[in-house]
Amino acid sequence: MADVQVQQSPDGGGNSLIIAIAVIAVVALVAWFLFAGGGRAAGGGGDTNVEVNVPEVSAPEVNVPTPNAGTP
Repeated sequence: MADVQVQQSPDGGGNSLIIAIAVIAVVALVAWFLFAGGGRAAGGGGDTNVEVNVPEVSAPEVNVPTPNAGTP
């Protein structure tokens, strides 16, 4: 039988390194937003007051007649 030899070129891993660095950067950015409070001012800790005015909603009254017990 013949032996099969596969040789890889030494310059084939450039794209993998770029993708790995990009993934690490995205993970670091997400961790910073989750754990350090990303968008808030440093040392701020102020109050956030959100006022919401919800209109009162009323449904019409429904009258359901009760069936007669003696009618078949």
